[in-house]
Amino acid sequence: MNYLCLYTIDDDLAESFRIFYEGKYVVLRIEEKSELYKHLRSEECQCQLLIFDPGNPTMKDFQYLEEIKHIRPDIKIIVSYVYFEEKNFSEEFLASHVDAILYKPFDFGEVDRRIQKLLHPAQQDESIPA
Repeated sequence: MNYLCLYTIDDDLAESFRIFYEGKYVVLRIEEKSELYKHLRSEECQCQLLIFDPGNPTMKDFQYLEEIKHIRPDIKIIVSYVYFEEKNFSEEFLASHVDAILYKPFDFGEVDRRIQKLLHPAQQDESIPA
């Protein structure tokens, strides 16, 4: 079973992930950055993918993601957001810090395709006809 960490304060989003992925993934919801950092550093952590939903992301959020990548270079990161308020933001900057981007509102079918592509890239290659 694959483990996903979901960082969000959005109760509806967390419940949607739980329902949609029931039986397919173990979804661990975390609401505090300090709790997320502590969990990802623990030896018991089995999360292979982090879905990071900070609401309106800031540059500090991306510094935080850099720290996560430093302690867990193996973890895949998807960021979910609506818009970015800071003026220095660019799509290229965002893409350089994460493995995938989901723009809200999103379709869970698309979320599932992105997760599959990140967690099982060999299966994606095999499914492409020669």
